[in-house]
Amino acid sequence: MKKIITILFCSFLFINCDSNSAEMINFEKNVETSKEYFQAFSDEKLDEMKSYVTDDFTWSPPPTGVDSLDINTWHNTMKGFNAGFKEINFTKQLYFAGLDDNQKPNGDVRVYGTWESLNSVTKKPVLMDYYAVLFFNDEGKIYHQSEWYNAADLDQNSLVDVVAIIPLTKGYGTWYKGFIKDNKNREQFCDDSRTLVHRDVKDPNKVSVYLYDVDMSKLGEMMTDPAFEKFTLSLGEDLANKKVYTLSAL
Repeated sequence: MKKIITILFCSFLFINCDSNSAEMINFEKNVETSKEYFQAFSDEKLDEMKSYVTDDFTWSPPPTGVDSLDINTWHNTMKGFNAGFKEINFTKQLYFAGLDDNQKPNGDVRVYGTWESLNSVTKKPVLMDYYAVLFFNDEGKIYHQSEWYNAADLDQNSLVDVVAIIPLTKGYGTWYKGFIKDNKNREQFCDDSRTLVHRDVKDPNKVSVYLYDVDMSKLGEMMTDPAFEKFTLSLGEDLANKKVYTLSAL
């Protein structure tokens, strides 16, 4: 009896190990598919990227309330990313096995890494830490992708819209005359043809300045220049109470 139990126990271990090995082999195969999938995105070969997913593929990006988007929405978004960023590389890649409810490998792939690229307009670097889970079917195709990343990272070194709220100490006329003459400096960091100035109807000594397509790195360099501070003080800007905000679409 003891001998039979021993044989059964060893058989169970053999089957269990064999099953785990089979799943790990499947996982390793899916890792290679995952690498090719991400490389196709880096190479801007989106039709090739699409060939790795099922026809009913769904995509869950990070924004709250956005879940299981269809394949066409996903594909068009990938086109947008390829248009917005160049020299895209997926670095520091780490791949781990997806697990089933019993914490056993099931062939799915968890991936960590960093996307490195250049903003298409400013040509400046963008870094984004990234985590995703790729869910595979029995044919080795991805049927669902869940992603986690900080979407704000995509705005690094991009052109953004800015509003500055500025209290004035020398009156609107003095400030506006000097502001208009400074257009050549503004052209270095924004699309000054779109700049708007609004005077506060309740406080005539306060203005709102709207700047569009601002290169924040160039704006930052200018704002830390002592010569710029001296110039703004000459216009009568109350720097201690000046507020600058970036604008985003609702």
